[in-house]
Amino acid sequence: MKTRLTAALLMACTVVAAREWQSADGSKTVDAGFVAVKGGKLALSVAGKNAVFPLSSFAAEDQQFAKNAQVIAETAAKLGPQSFEFAHPAEDGSGWICRMALKTDPKAGGPKLFTGEAFFLVTKDAFAHQKGQRIENQTLFGAGGRTYHPLVGDPAMVRAFSLEAEHATKVWMDVMAASGGDVAKQAPNVLEPDVEIATRHGFGIVIGKGGLVATDPEIVKKGFKSLVIHHDGKDYPATLISPKDKEGADLKTPDVQIVTCAVPLEPARIGTKKIIEVGQNVFAIGFELNTGKKGFSSKATVTRGIVSRFGSNGSFQHDARLSPENPGGYLVGEKGDVLGFFFQTQTSGGSGRKSSSDDKPAVEALGSCVSTQAISKLLERIPGQSELRTSVTTEDMEANGKALLASSVLVLATFEINKPRKITPPKVAAPAANMPPGANPPPAGWSLSKSGIRHSSKCRYYNAQYPCQPTEGQPCKVCGG
Repeated sequence: MKTRLTAALLMACTVVAAREWQSADGSKTVDAGFVAVKGGKLALSVAGKNAVFPLSSFAAEDQQFAKNAQVIAETAAKLGPQSFEFAHPAEDGSGWICRMALKTDPKAGGPKLFTGEAFFLVTKDAFAHQKGQRIENQTLFGAGGRTYHPLVGDPAMVRAFSLEAEHATKVWMDVMAASGGDVAKQAPNVLEPDVEIATRHGFGIVIGKGGLVATDPEIVKKGFKSLVIHHDGKDYPATLISPKDKEGADLKTPDVQIVTCAVPLEPARIGTKKIIEVGQNVFAIGFELNTGKKGFSSKATVTRGIVSRFGSNGSFQHDARLSPENPGGYLVGEKGDVLGFFFQTQTSGGSGRKSSSDDKPAVEALGSCVSTQAISKLLERIPGQSELRTSVTTEDMEANGKALLASSVLVLATFEINKPRKITPPKVAAPAANMPPGANPPPAGWSLSKSGIRHSSKCRYYNAQYPCQPTEGQPCKVCGG
């Protein structure tokens, strides 16, 4: 009899990820994976080997965990493998709202439609998944229910699942413990995030072979969803790189972000051998964005100033400031020699348009410029690259502007802005006249049994793990549904 019981337990369900189990008296612990529970026996996987123990020999919390895990595993087996698509993450990052795939006629051979039931997938790491990702034939383990609040439409009850039985069991038990027995709290809120797409418009210069571009580090700060180089009406996907020397060691770059792309442009001729001096006259040459914000105006904007001070990491400061409408530009000497370049990244969409300089405190109204000499030294240490070629100088600043524009590109980075949502608590109905003082009305909520019977939260057959809408199934004859 004992042998048959052990065999039945070990064949009952899939092993759950290992967790710590404590003995009833608290004197011993063991790391083991749950296998199954039946009657008063508990099957565990210890160090890769299955063993059966009396359920009563473990702490009360572990006994309850085992019983819940058994129910969850059995329900998952009955549900069977499912295919689904990730729709969007929850606002708090605790998981994803997903859509089940609708089964199609195998004879038709058509594609699956991922427009079925919406459910909440509890995840340990929300960033491990992405919108539109699809998973085929995956076992889902029940983790209770959630109250889903979409951006459009009324809140609705949805089922919650996890990809792991152990995780599902822990999450469901945590929810039940946090509810304190209050049915209204056994389906926590899940909010669809209110997201706006914004775009950063940055200035870039082709500085090396193979589409090596220098741009503003501000354009990729705090994460981004896409990064492209726009030139001549086309978008070229760009990739961030960390330059390395011949030995493979990381190179310290000036205050620039280096990217690579397939833009068909020759490196800019902006090299100079002249020493920069404090007090020398300089001209800032920049280009405003065109009407469609997909390129630069062909006419350059020019202002005059002087070199004010030297900074660190190959930069210097000047007072030849341009309007924030210019995303960046060049600083040249009186003879047209290019001394450096600067950035004034702009942001549009989301909460409005602003330049990156709005986020930085002004230092005596001075602008910061990256020295072309520092860029040349960097290129000399990158395998396959060479120092910047010397520019063809002229005192005609308009002509200089046209020449510099030929190697200038627009860098576009898109990112998301999350707008926090607030949920208005539902109004609680006033107690009935015949209710005793201090008593609360029964909480709202319904569940659907496996036989398709709907129970209200006041029914003894109510089960918060299987939430449903008040119109689903057939009403219970005991509570009326």
